[in-house]
Amino acid sequence: MALVAPAAAVDLRAVPVPLEPALRSGKVALAAGEVVAQPALEQALRTDAALLWQRGDGGAGLSVAFQAVTWRDGALGCPQPDRMYTQALVSGWRVLVSDDTRRVSYHASRSGFWLLCPADRSHPPLPDDATR
Repeated sequence: MALVAPAAAVDLRAVPVPLEPALRSGKVALAAGEVVAQPALEQALRTDAALLWQRGDGGAGLSVAFQAVTWRDGALGCPQPDRMYTQALVSGWRVLVSDDTRRVSYHASRSGFWLLCPADRSHPPLPDDATR
């Protein structure tokens, strides 16, 4: 009979635990200096929501609503703790993707970056008249 060495004890207090789960995010591929077109961003967000909800249709059956906004900084209205962001206004969109029972909010920039932002972390964009 072979003896098996006991597994080393792990001090769970020493294992780093993230304060919150990582955000779902991505970037629409663009050539240098290009601005993302809404159809390309819409397809990326449909695809992500379909993956999130484990749908086999690639997001074809989802509703998508765009709102043009100006974000207050590089966090795109969804800052994470202990992160630094550019302190410049960012043109972009707030995008709601939904089906019959669920809805998620994505925040995006015109340079093609997007992220899924949970409602409890979402910060509002600037009011329309603040950028005029």
